[in-house]
Amino acid sequence: MIRKFMSLILCVALLSGSASSNMIAKVEANEPVPVPVMAEDAVKPESASLESNEPSDKALEAAIKAVKQKIDIPKEYSEFNYSYYGTNSYSGVYWTLNWRKPTEYSYIDVSLDKDNNFISYATYNYSTRYRNIPSYLKNELLDKAEAFIKQIAPDIFSKVEFKSSTYDGIYSNTYTYYFQRKEKDIIFPDNSIYVKVDAASGEIRSASIDWLRDTKIPSGAVKLTKEDAAKLIGENLNMKLTYKTNYYRIYDNGQSDFVKKAFLVYEPELSYISIDANSGEVYLTRSEWVEMDFSRNESDSKAEDSAAGEAPQRLTEEEIAKIRELENLITKDKAIDIVTSNKYLHIDDSLLTYTATLNQSYSSKAKERSFVWNIIFNDNRPVDYNEDEDYYRAYANAIVDATTGKILSFNASIKNNYDRNTGKWLPIEIKYTKEYGQNVLEKFLNSQVKSLFEKTKLVDQRDDYVAYYKDGNTPIYGGYTYQYNRFNEGIEFPYNGIYGSVDGVTGKIYHYNTNWDYDLVFESPKGAMTPKEAFDYYISKDGYNLLYEINVINQYDPNYKSKDRYYDYSEAYKVAYEIRLVYRADINPSYISPFTGEQLDYQGQVFKTSGPYLYEDIANTDGNREILLLADMNIGFEGDNFNPDKFITEGEINQLLEKLGYWSVNSEEANASTKLITREELAFDFIKRLGLEKIAKISGIYTTGYDDEVFINSNYLGAVALAKGLELFPEQSNNLFNPKNNISRREAVHTLFNFIKAEAETYY
Repeated sequence: MIRKFMSLILCVALLSGSASSNMIAKVEANEPVPVPVMAEDAVKPESASLESNEPSDKALEAAIKAVKQKIDIPKEYSEFNYSYYGTNSYSGVYWTLNWRKPTEYSYIDVSLDKDNNFISYATYNYSTRYRNIPSYLKNELLDKAEAFIKQIAPDIFSKVEFKSSTYDGIYSNTYTYYFQRKEKDIIFPDNSIYVKVDAASGEIRSASIDWLRDTKIPSGAVKLTKEDAAKLIGENLNMKLTYKTNYYRIYDNGQSDFVKKAFLVYEPELSYISIDANSGEVYLTRSEWVEMDFSRNESDSKAEDSAAGEAPQRLTEEEIAKIRELENLITKDKAIDIVTSNKYLHIDDSLLTYTATLNQSYSSKAKERSFVWNIIFNDNRPVDYNEDEDYYRAYANAIVDATTGKILSFNASIKNNYDRNTGKWLPIEIKYTKEYGQNVLEKFLNSQVKSLFEKTKLVDQRDDYVAYYKDGNTPIYGGYTYQYNRFNEGIEFPYNGIYGSVDGVTGKIYHYNTNWDYDLVFESPKGAMTPKEAFDYYISKDGYNLLYEINVINQYDPNYKSKDRYYDYSEAYKVAYEIRLVYRADINPSYISPFTGEQLDYQGQVFKTSGPYLYEDIANTDGNREILLLADMNIGFEGDNFNPDKFITEGEINQLLEKLGYWSVNSEEANASTKLITREELAFDFIKRLGLEKIAKISGIYTTGYDDEVFINSNYLGAVALAKGLELFPEQSNNLFNPKNNISRREAVHTLFNFIKAEAETYY
């Protein structure tokens, strides 16, 4: 009955969700992602080309045959469908072919480029969808991943090099194998292959191929040494001393709290730089724009920042009345007047109606509740879109501190100068300059948040919205935006600051917001090394190499005129790719300690490469297999030794369970426990996690058959009996359970594997 009920719940949960094939894409920060594109003179498989990049019955037939030549499509996958994607600005032509089982949600998906090369493969089997644990070690399935690449992409298999493998988590239970392209013994990290293999069955689950075919590879000869290139990088790359943040927990008289810490790092000011290995040219981008004259015959509200403070909580009238008794909050009318009477703010004359609510907020400054007035201004005149020529209706909103009366944020709409009747932009006079706008904003900031403003510096100013287009093409900007970031002892803290925008037409502020943490603990910059010293440490870290990289050449025709009324200019844009040989610093994370020169992670701790647990006292034997499988899942104990005979604590068993996806109600306390756990206690814990606690506590119906049953705590008797039936604990030759005995780490790992298997068999 329990099994049927749990199965029903699971089916409902699965049906309410969605399953889809996973395509792994390698994305480099601030850089374009290269896509596989075949050169025009590429060698095409027989009967596999797409004539004129158009789909046809012959081309589809060739694509299907190309798949079936390389992978087996079982007969039960009888539902077939396909999609065709024509060339566009970002990718070439490709097919997606789908085979489905009509009786259940199981599928095989394959994507092919126009020459029927595999781009991706994915399969999903409904009958093996449940969480499981590995049966294979990672190194035992590498051969399968390599064999699959050779099977679906034999033409490029000889050019791939295995780089790493990872476990994807208990819910997918797959290993991902990452292969990198290598040409002439030089790495080519922009091209790669990922293969996912089921860690329980050893079956291939998916593959993704990112490969630039038939593009000329430069010679591997170099004129510059690695040291020469490092010097050029150092001359063109500034290491910036800046603050980063993390949260850490402190304890005070038994109470815990999160405190935000600002720690110092040196990091490169540029997100990308490389040096041509022969010419010494410095590249600061991997994307360039080239004007082209395409043949005529060829196929021709900015998001607003969130309001200051946390999510508001609505108060009742009674609660507001109690708060007012304190006589320290300004009235609603006063809050509205503060906003509407402020000479610096853009308040449209048509804003005649408003709503104002007193909301609870939490100030990090006071670490206690505070209150703000949220005010919304509207122009509620009805609009008849058939009759009215002007249907613009202004709006604005503001947040006012209900205690101090200071304006915390403000946003107002700006009227669009586009005439929908004539289809033209109406010119308007831009009376005020960017310098004037800055002066207006800074006067306002000094009146509202002077103590904060004094701790900031202007780091960015730019044109904002387009007021109209001159001569139909040239944008004339009507507003200016200013960004002030927080500084501490002369060092920037970019996560805090003040943001504002001023209208060049009215000279008024139409956007303003502050983002400020009052409880920051700043690390002192005293004793920090120089930027030059920081660069020397930086360039010495792993990730600085000679490599091939892809440069994206964006070709566009500035004279192209779209015939489409929706102004689709995609036909005036094309992409080409160039491979170049460079020295590049792919150092990640890029944080360098200004005091020690060590590489830091994103929490400000010394960076350690993640990987499987390696133990000096655990050999690769059958007796240690489950420990090694757990290590391949990135689960284990810190240190050089596993200490398999050491007794395990409650905290340690809970930490292992959490990493396996089983959370405790009071996980923090449980994980900190140093109490040794007994066999009967662990049996009860497992039965609780299986949802069988109430059944286990039924008295008078259980017997375990163990000779020492009399020593089992009566509260745990049912749990021990169920644990025996589920085979959670290994059988003892003397027919004793030894309920009061503690459990070794080795035995604990064995019972964990049995527990996960029992869960799958019980409920799935």
